[in-house]
Amino acid sequence: MIIERITSELGLSEQYVAKIAQTASHRYKTYEIPKTTGGTRTINHPARELKLLQSWLADRVFSLLPVHAAAFAYRKGRNILAHAAVHVRQNYLLKVDFRDFFPSITGADVEVLLRRNETIFNPRMDGLDYQLIKSLVCRRDRLTIGAPSSPSLSNAVMFEFDVHWQEVSRSEEVVYSRYADDLYFSTNAPNVLSRLLSQLRVDVGRRQSPRLTINDAKTVFTSRKRKRIVTGLVATSDRTVSLGRDLKRTIKSLVFRHGLDGSSEADASHLRGLISYARSVDPAFIASLQRKFGANVRGLL
Repeated sequence: MIIERITSELGLSEQYVAKIAQTASHRYKTYEIPKTTGGTRTINHPARELKLLQSWLADRVFSLLPVHAAAFAYRKGRNILAHAAVHVRQNYLLKVDFRDFFPSITGADVEVLLRRNETIFNPRMDGLDYQLIKSLVCRRDRLTIGAPSSPSLSNAVMFEFDVHWQEVSRSEEVVYSRYADDLYFSTNAPNVLSRLLSQLRVDVGRRQSPRLTINDAKTVFTSRKRKRIVTGLVATSDRTVSLGRDLKRTIKSLVFRHGLDGSSEADASHLRGLISYARSVDPAFIASLQRKFGANVRGLL
């Protein structure tokens, strides 16, 4: 049984693990953080003892589950730059977003996933194992943003979906990828993506596990004649990936102000994060900042 593995490897008693599982939904701190696009996002952060068990499951159990090559989020060795590069040579782009992605994935979906892959686990799990795992990784029977087990579980739950849409896309000469709750389709053929979106709506509506909802307000069609945004990066008209003018301007302005009168620790930390992110995408831009602002930038690296 899975509880025996947990207790053996973590040095906990079965009674203690069972108690945490029974009370797991009450072991979260809930708070809001601002979204970059406006509004707020609800975070449910598990208590330390629950987070330990979720992390163990993510590392020892969920890491064995298949994840499709089209999935780019939450995977070592992959980043938003690699993801954007997949679509940079295509003229037309469709982005589709799922509403409340993690909370849309239920305990029943987790059990369906585990049963579908039961042969990869040694020893095999039974109904009690599934119940324990669902209790540990779900809050009120749903995945949460904030639990360390949610990313790997969501990628695995979406495996069959990714398989299907990779096959459909290839048959239409379309490039498909998924970054968490965002689907991207790109092609060089006009008038294909609108037809694909219609098929996608039908497919999402008929699927029982997981039951997802397309966020129509965030469905975006664009082409090489306009700005194409792929996971926050700009696919330029000359078929390269860029940070985009707006973000570059913002970073330059913040570096300039930091050099004039310094920054609070929170602002400096935010700027360091932006510079680190920008360097991973466009090191030449950071090199130009260093030449222009000298010590102001070096102190933030």
